[in-house]
Amino acid sequence: MAEWIVAHCHANAEMKAEAHLKRQGFEVYLPKYKTMRRHARRIETVIRSLFPRYLFIEFNANSTHWRPICSTVGVSHLLTAGERPLVAPSLVIEQLRQREDDSGLFSGAGGNPFQKGDTVQITTGPLADHSGIFDGLNDVQRVAVLLDIMGRQVKTLVPLEAICRDS
Repeated sequence: MAEWIVAHCHANAEMKAEAHLKRQGFEVYLPKYKTMRRHARRIETVIRSLFPRYLFIEFNANSTHWRPICSTVGVSHLLTAGERPLVAPSLVIEQLRQREDDSGLFSGAGGNPFQKGDTVQITTGPLADHSGIFDGLNDVQRVAVLLDIMGRQVKTLVPLEAICRDS
């Protein structure tokens, strides 16, 4: 099983670092996901790094020369313990890769069992026992729920763990 070391990248330079490291012959893993970005009245789909400013590089203690990684464009430094790079657990990388879809993007499979329009029940927090309509899930695993309050629908954000299907 391969070991992986973690590189800390310059701000918004993960994909640039990934390209330069691959060009040098390193096996690189940069988990990405697709999200919507709103700016200046436009909505566009963008690809973002799942772990901003970090990427994983396959590492073999006997054959990988890791010092050139530190001077690669986009890489700030490696996470180290003294003079040796820290190794990320291989199991974590495998589990992340299993949650990628066909296009190689992190899907969070199993993380959202709801469809837009589903009736849900809030189970915890100040709105516990209220029913609402599932409206969507944002990047930080918060759910937009439409609640009927005083005769009108009000959108509120609650943690994904705080809702269940309304029976």
